[in-house]
Amino acid sequence: MRERIFQAGGAIPPDSPTYVEREADNLVMDLVRQMELVHIIVARQMGKSCLLHRLTMRLPEEHLFVTVDLSGIAGLGMGRWYEGLGEDIAKQLTSERYSGLADQKELQNFLIEELQRIGPARKVVITFDEIDGTRRLPFSDGFFSALRALYNARAGLPSLRNLTFILVGATDPRKLIKDPSLSPFNVGQEVRMEEFTLRQTRQLTKNLALAGVAADEAVHERIYWWTSGQPYLTQKVCATLEGWQAREGIGRATIELVDRAVEEHILSSKANDSNLSHIRARLDQEPEAKAYLQHITFEGLQVPFEPYGTLDGRIAELYLIGVIKEGPEGNCVVRNRIYERALEGFFRPPRRLGFRP
Repeated sequence: MRERIFQAGGAIPPDSPTYVEREADNLVMDLVRQMELVHIIVARQMGKSCLLHRLTMRLPEEHLFVTVDLSGIAGLGMGRWYEGLGEDIAKQLTSERYSGLADQKELQNFLIEELQRIGPARKVVITFDEIDGTRRLPFSDGFFSALRALYNARAGLPSLRNLTFILVGATDPRKLIKDPSLSPFNVGQEVRMEEFTLRQTRQLTKNLALAGVAADEAVHERIYWWTSGQPYLTQKVCATLEGWQAREGIGRATIELVDRAVEEHILSSKANDSNLSHIRARLDQEPEAKAYLQHITFEGLQVPFEPYGTLDGRIAELYLIGVIKEGPEGNCVVRNRIYERALEGFFRPPRRLGFRP
């Protein structure tokens, strides 16, 4: 039985024909080679796991990668949180001297000792994934302050030049340290992962031929018309067409079949699509941002796209949730037509009350 070509959800293998390289791939590669601290700002299911897998495959063997999924220790008290963090790091570093962590100072000391043990021939890259899960932790300021301190101490401690961090998640780096009396998290380089361009989307959808599905240019354009290059949604549409070919022998895609794939396997309540469910849940957690999105969507409110401006945090929140982007005229727009259709079910159109931003 032939292996499937398309994969909707989960990390795509780096050698998959459906992996599409973006500007962010090479930018992160160059920054990590220089041992710069990197903050990958990305909403859910935009391809960050694929980028990280590919990064580990492409960098020289001297780089030792450690990956910590912070969602796995979310909700723990400070002592147990640091203990879980330390165990995860120590296991991947094959440390024999790990004796437990209780706070950020012990984390700093442990990493310095490990770098000395490993020696100058190896470079350690620690990825902290799902960092947005730390926003509600009362002790997260100490954690990010420790990372900043380790990065800033390079000048006085040469071994730290062989250590860097990759922070991954839908979080404004300016808000990683919440206490205004503390220095902000102002180190490292920001990399944003956006959708595929039309050309990149075509690079992905052309693999329908490998799945036994013939498709003319109108089909490729229709997929982009719906998804605007959102990686997960594009994979989902193509995976649906591939599934129909395998089960029903449908060997040629049409615009009508693309529309049916979107309606039945993404938008319908029966599909219970994970991407749309996540957006719904995140909007429910941010009621002010959700209300603002209603006015953008149903009243045509023209709001300049300034996700990191200081005047309105609701724009930043909606961008990080992944539901808006910058439109052709520089205003906030919904990311794609699938989200536009889904929002009709999320909201009831509000009465026009002369809302002002």
